[in-house]
Amino acid sequence: MRGRKDGTHDAIVRRFRQLGCSVIELHATGIPGCPDLGVGLLGRTELVECKDPKTAYGRRGFNGNQTAFARDWRGGKVWLCSSEDEATALVQNWRRS
Repeated sequence: MRGRKDGTHDAIVRRFRQLGCSVIELHATGIPGCPDLGVGLLGRTELVECKDPKTAYGRRGFNGNQTAFARDWRGGKVWLCSSEDEATALVQNWRRS
């Protein structure tokens, strides 16, 4: 699956940008389990994994490589996002914290 975008990917990126975030797309890095996006806001960088709830793969959440990456990553939490509304909620949460 490395390098493939989930069906929700582009809409989520668009929403983050509409909300004033910087976004770097990481899905094609070739690093096993690397999250799909780096999202910059308020001097912070958040890692976000996009999922498509319309697919069985997307409904399962993190796969094995993604779980290992999130477990071993020494930075902040890796967030899951499956819709534009969830992207909005994440940004609101980040702005509050």
